[in-house]
Amino acid sequence: MYENIEPKSCNPPGTHLETISHPGEQDRSIEKAIIMEHRFAFFFWMKWYNQLQENQRLQQTAPTLVTIDWHRDLAPVPDEQKEKLQKLDQENLSDVANYVWAQFEQTNDGHILCAAWLNLIGDIVLLQNTTQYQESKFTDKDGNTHYIYEIQKYEQFTDLMQQRDDRNIIFDIDLDYFIHGKGSSQYSKNFSRYSDDEIKAIINHRNPVFQQMLPNIDGITIAQEPGYCGGIRNSCHIMNVVHSQLFDDEGRWKHFAGNGNS
Repeated sequence: MYENIEPKSCNPPGTHLETISHPGEQDRSIEKAIIMEHRFAFFFWMKWYNQLQENQRLQQTAPTLVTIDWHRDLAPVPDEQKEKLQKLDQENLSDVANYVWAQFEQTNDGHILCAAWLNLIGDIVLLQNTTQYQESKFTDKDGNTHYIYEIQKYEQFTDLMQQRDDRNIIFDIDLDYFIHGKGSSQYSKNFSRYSDDEIKAIINHRNPVFQQMLPNIDGITIAQEPGYCGGIRNSCHIMNVVHSQLFDDEGRWKHFAGNGNS
């Protein structure tokens, strides 16, 4: 397999990476990664975990993953995959990108527990449209326990997050969450995009849950997944609304004083 000419500084193909100010500390920066296929989020979670550890900014065992997604994306990690993950050279970003592209589930639903297996993420808080509220546990390669919270109601999501004391958060959004109807490339008759107001009710920097989360976010991944959004136009429209709820036209955080009133 061909290696990128810059194996320690490359990004996966088809991704867009921006450096932005930290939402809680304006004197430091974090990254925002826009990806087409959700499984490539693993690449950035791994990279950010290693950077946090290297810079001694981890205030908990691993960052909490807060993810918003139509689907659960909690496919179990096969034993063969576990062995390969442990052998992965995390410093060779070219190899990691190729591995995620070629070896992860092509249905983009296996990346979360692969990351948890390596302890790149800690607990998992999932706002989704598939199942009623449920809790479960996952044990990683080192024996650490990861608590998984699957939530369908937004009010339960906000209540849970406000009860927690997360100091490191990876914030992840799959834009297909904002779809009414079956979350699949085979669309049901009642398939439709959320209205702009419905999206804004979920993603709003003024909501108490965001006021609590934002200062502790250490990276953002946004998966466009046009195949599950009804096409690229829907995906881009949702992206525009979501992005404008958090950032102004200059890419600055809106929750900082003077950066917008939405």
